[in-house]
Amino acid sequence: MKAIVYHGKEDFRYEETRDPRLESDTDAIVRVSRTAICGSDLHLWHGGLPEGVAGAGGFAVGHEFVGIVEEAGRGLRGVKKGDRVLTSCTVGCGTCAMCRRGVFSGCKVMTAGGAGASNVFGFSTGLPGGQAEAVRVPFGDTNLFQVPGELSDEQALFLTDILPTGYMGAEMAEVGPGDTVVVFGCGPVGTFAQMSALLRGAARVVAVDLDDLITQAAMVTRPGGRVAVIGVLGAAVATLPWFLIFLKNITLRTGLVNPQIFISRLMPLIESGRLDPTVIISHRLPLSEGPHGYEIFAGHKENALKVILKP
Repeated sequence: MKAIVYHGKEDFRYEETRDPRLESDTDAIVRVSRTAICGSDLHLWHGGLPEGVAGAGGFAVGHEFVGIVEEAGRGLRGVKKGDRVLTSCTVGCGTCAMCRRGVFSGCKVMTAGGAGASNVFGFSTGLPGGQAEAVRVPFGDTNLFQVPGELSDEQALFLTDILPTGYMGAEMAEVGPGDTVVVFGCGPVGTFAQMSALLRGAARVVAVDLDDLITQAAMVTRPGGRVAVIGVLGAAVATLPWFLIFLKNITLRTGLVNPQIFISRLMPLIESGRLDPTVIISHRLPLSEGPHGYEIFAGHKENALKVILKP
């Protein structure tokens, strides 16, 4: 099959790679109909992941994708061949202690008890990604979700990651009716955080871009306020204004998204028309032009906000 394959810094190629196959009775093979380039994919593009995580390359990238189930393992109960589905970007087994708590991103089976990108599609050879013609999805009953017939692929696509991430930020910040909210970052995730804050009743949302994230956030937050950090910090160590956070009694929360707990809550908002995720799409390209999509997205060219790809 064809895929966008990682070979190193700024070296993504559209090329032939190994077809996915069932490796477990709980796997599914999804034939991809739409996929997207995520801001966190740019960490690979810029060479920002540690050597041990990214490995030597040679794997399909991408973790936002929807498609049709082409093969379903005989152990699956809620997924069958022919289903139109979206996939959670983080993969959990559904039964370990962490998954039962709703922290699928910390699944003990998929991460062997540790953190990292081992259970996120498209960051290692162990879990090739969705910027491809097809993908193997482990634990399909936990990580695949039916797409209603009335929703298009594009409407459902961002439920895989960035829409739940933006909503998670508003929820972690405990945004409520009448609040004033400042969102640092106006990319796709920041845009969804802004939209989510309004959905949760914020009276005013102020969007700020091209500024340090965490220090400025602490400076503008009122005493007793809340800061939610949902962007991926590439640095292994981040300098935080701890004394300021301490003096102002600020609550700081962060974490990797668990789309599995948000999809069923957000999908009805899309179905009802209260939320239109497709407004962020700036570019639609064939999968073969994926490397060009990375160039314009990473280079802030052509007013690129969100690039989606069609195999």
